[in-house]
Amino acid sequence: MKTYTLPVIGLMTLGASAFAAAAPSTGNSLPARDNFSACKWLGDRFKWFNSERDHKNPYIQEFNVSLRMQYGLDWIDPNGEGRVMGEKEGNGRRFNDEWRRFRAGFNMKFLNNFKINNVWNIGGMDGLESYNAKTNTWDTSDLTYSLYELNLEYKGGPVTYAIGKIKPRITGEYRTSSSAILTIERSMLVNQLRPETNYGFQVNNSDKKDKLGWAAGVWLNGNGGTGTGTFNNRIEPAFNSRDNCFITGTLSYDTSNDVFLKKSRLWLDYAHNFTKWGDDAQNKAYEKLTGYGFKSKYQGTGARDVVALTWEGSEGDFSLMTEVMAGFNVIGMKAGAENVFGVTVMPSYKFTPHWEGVVRYQMAAGSNAVKWEKRYTQNSTYSGTSDCMQALYLGVNYYIFECSPNMAKIMAGIEYAHSNGTDASRQKGFTGWSYNIAFRTNF
Repeated sequence: MKTYTLPVIGLMTLGASAFAAAAPSTGNSLPARDNFSACKWLGDRFKWFNSERDHKNPYIQEFNVSLRMQYGLDWIDPNGEGRVMGEKEGNGRRFNDEWRRFRAGFNMKFLNNFKINNVWNIGGMDGLESYNAKTNTWDTSDLTYSLYELNLEYKGGPVTYAIGKIKPRITGEYRTSSSAILTIERSMLVNQLRPETNYGFQVNNSDKKDKLGWAAGVWLNGNGGTGTGTFNNRIEPAFNSRDNCFITGTLSYDTSNDVFLKKSRLWLDYAHNFTKWGDDAQNKAYEKLTGYGFKSKYQGTGARDVVALTWEGSEGDFSLMTEVMAGFNVIGMKAGAENVFGVTVMPSYKFTPHWEGVVRYQMAAGSNAVKWEKRYTQNSTYSGTSDCMQALYLGVNYYIFECSPNMAKIMAGIEYAHSNGTDASRQKGFTGWSYNIAFRTNF
């Protein structure tokens, strides 16, 4: 049975804010009403220790816990007759509701220059449902309990070193946290080419304000147990082939005041994967490894070589992200798929501290090489592959707390997508509308 918890979470958050605003107190409890900030009070509940705020400690400087909840609903309206799964059997369903993410963890700064980060995916939540044609039923897939991040950082002056399970941050949208992205889903090609969190070693410049920034890393491209279900918890590193790692490199340059926006930066990302998934036989082995239902052990990039050029800028309440990217020798696609190219343009404007509008145009092209993000086509009979895809997204975001906008927000978006060409079996890619609403918190 599905758990319809989105309204409950929203009421709890708003109720907590109203309660906090009405209850005067001092110390570690609610502050006096005249000086009260619901945003600060709620955020401080997750900052368990701070040596500057609480008392000096030569060993531990900060200890924070984290909780990220993302719940969403979507509705698809594909073009054409019979394009909804189960429709011919009288059991068609156009909507989905799911826990998109549910993560909890902690981070600790200690000995002045060290930091440990630990985040877990919490299992047992209702994820996407998929149609089973044999039984004419919709089967629930639950989120799986698994390790998402566990890494140690050391800030050695101008250079920061990190080792452990880390998110390799390439492409502009993937570099942005899921709690801070402006659209409910990242662009299609970003989702296709990006890696998952991986065990690796990374070095980067410490100051994000440096005129010239850089980062480099080497990563395993697979981890997890060899079983399924709860045993496949992705805790231990695992090799899937003889050449099993990928490398990433990033250069960035501060272009503030050099172009038409006051604050801006240019990024160049490159990744090379040494895994040699090539012919169709190997791709079938890849599909067996990864499967569907989030039991993947392959965590690497979606192509042998990935290149992305991103420019991000802002001035006042206006911001803009533009990105061009390419994947050469795509991995895990049907025979004949080789290279894929794409572009994203995403302007946004904050009308008030609480309300923001966003527009995104995206395009991806490559013969049999464009892989649709699963949530776009979950309830559709269209193919998950196409030669070219274009989509336009219109969205609005409501930020509940002004002092920390991404701590709690409601997102709504409408997107129209259109595919050209067919896949290897002559099936056309998704074309139609999708409507989405989500509630997201990040404490």
